[in-house]
Amino acid sequence: MGKSDSRLRQILAQNLRRFRQTKNLSQEGLADAAGLHRTFVGSVERCERNISLDNIEKLAKALDVTPATLFEDSAP
Repeated sequence: MGKSDSRLRQILAQNLRRFRQTKNLSQEGLADAAGLHRTFVGSVERCERNISLDNIEKLAKALDVTPATLFEDSAP
């Protein structure tokens, strides 16, 4: 993650990775479940993309969480 990445994009990336790993999904497995490409999921987790609400919704549904959950900041 670069210094210029928005804090919200960083939170999304961290939560996406955490929920994916909790469900024992690879990036490819999550991408398949969400109907997205594997490289897309990786680029979101690396904060390389500013993704659409539609794709956030697809990822949240594939992880069985609400879209809002992907934006919850767990940092102190």
